[in-house]
Amino acid sequence: MADKQVQRVDEIPLVIHWLLKMRVAEIIDHIWPYPHRNRRGLSYGQLGVLFVAYILHLRTHRLSGMEEWLEDYRQVLVQATGWEIGPKEATDDRLGDLLTVLGQDCERSVVLQRELGQHLIHAYALLTEIARFDTTTFSVHHQPAEGTAAAELLTKGHSKDRRPDLEQFKQGLGTLDPAGVPLLTGTWPGKAADDPLYLPAWREMVQTIGHRHFLFVADCKAAALVTRATLDWAGGCYLFPMPMTGEVPGQLRAWVLDPPVCPVEIVLPEVTTADGQPKVVGLGFEVEREMRGQTEDGHQHTWTERWLITRSDAHAQRQQKACLDRLRKAEAELARLKARKHDNADDLLAKAKSVVQRRRVVDLVSLQVSETVTQEVRYIGPGRPGPNRPKRIIEVRQAHLNFSRNEAALEETLQLAGWRIYVTNVQVKQMSLEQAIAYYRDEWLAERGFHRFKRGSIPALPLWVRLPERITGLMLLLMIALQALTLLEFVARRSLKEQGETLDGLVPGLPKMTTDRPTAERLLARFKNLHLLLEQTEAGVKGTLVEIAASDSGFAARARDSLRDGVLPASA
Repeated sequence: MADKQVQRVDEIPLVIHWLLKMRVAEIIDHIWPYPHRNRRGLSYGQLGVLFVAYILHLRTHRLSGMEEWLEDYRQVLVQATGWEIGPKEATDDRLGDLLTVLGQDCERSVVLQRELGQHLIHAYALLTEIARFDTTTFSVHHQPAEGTAAAELLTKGHSKDRRPDLEQFKQGLGTLDPAGVPLLTGTWPGKAADDPLYLPAWREMVQTIGHRHFLFVADCKAAALVTRATLDWAGGCYLFPMPMTGEVPGQLRAWVLDPPVCPVEIVLPEVTTADGQPKVVGLGFEVEREMRGQTEDGHQHTWTERWLITRSDAHAQRQQKACLDRLRKAEAELARLKARKHDNADDLLAKAKSVVQRRRVVDLVSLQVSETVTQEVRYIGPGRPGPNRPKRIIEVRQAHLNFSRNEAALEETLQLAGWRIYVTNVQVKQMSLEQAIAYYRDEWLAERGFHRFKRGSIPALPLWVRLPERITGLMLLLMIALQALTLLEFVARRSLKEQGETLDGLVPGLPKMTTDRPTAERLLARFKNLHLLLEQTEAGVKGTLVEIAASDSGFAARARDSLRDGVLPASA
């Protein structure tokens, strides 16, 4: 090479440095030793680090594209890692072997997640007070052959992507507040139910976190009685919304219409008005109940549970508006509904019921169908009517639809809007009603990871692998990529808060806008103008990061200072 050469590196050294700090390669190689003596080149851990960097840089996991990417950035990667990287280290065959190895052994996969999670908790002083678990589905266009392992994983089921026509697989994600750092993930068949997944996820999070005194937050599918009984019996703490099924809607209606105690206003510190004053976000009260249920192991368990009955003002307004909109549209359809020539009263009533059911206003509209009977004279045969022409008298029935609003039911529906029940076994002195609501409002932290997988910076879709073990291995590496992003974001925000500083130039089109809560994607995007100056010295090739664009002068230094321990080294 020439004495000096400049190569564009973007955020690659930053991502590599961050993954090495996370000990990704070290932990993977500890669990999966080198495959066999005839295999040369990078280990599984090293190849995994480069693959995650490739995914974060190009936002794709297509295996066939990494070989060209590695060749384009080989000198940069060598300088950033210190590894010997050959030209054929990242062929699609080797990447396929990597995904297969990571995905085919569930026990080792659990060990990897546990060791990574424990290291991150201790290395970055992550809080372990609140943990979350959620699931979603990934719809794919694969058509697996019947009787194969792929057909067992990729199945039809309840689609959260609203694509019931496609095969799918289910993915779970367990995260830690407040950064949303993932600790565990799992892959299951698309038709698998969510209910049995929460207890194993909680137990694994207990192993990773090291104690069971954290608050376990999940959605309503975790609120099964056996799940709650088992968690309390095992010494866990939980906060779940109750599903609106069974006796719950009737119980909620009775409590809201006739509260056993006076509801209080809910004020959250982080929600303020335009002038900075605390804002009332809703109402709520709680009822303490003695619960009795059977644990997962069959033990009968009795415990005290708090039922939190709350109303979100914003959610109530949305539900009320949606209800009135549906009602108006239903009334407009009913007004246009006319009986056809051969329709009788039953036919017209069936059509009207179909309208109110589709608009979900069955209880809000009263339907009445009447039928009028008239007699008509019909002449028999051709020709003009005359006094001697034969004729007959027929009855003509005409159905008419009448409808009206059920004002009492409408008033009750609007009154119940926004109300929901949450259950917890945490005592009030440890978690107030307001704190419980604030904790559940942060459920988006787990969902944000799924958004990054589906339409964000760590794309799992479209899915470019077909074998089930490779799908599982890919989702494991994508979780590691999500760990890197969330940690980068968390450390940057924590450092900026401690130093009382902000960053500017992160928002396209608004160069002067400042923030102390930058996203990882915005931070990485601003490293696009970093280049690597390669110099041939007596000791070998030396690489130094330089900034090319004058408009970005000083940004890399400010970003480095905002990240603890210097995320981006001065030289590669």
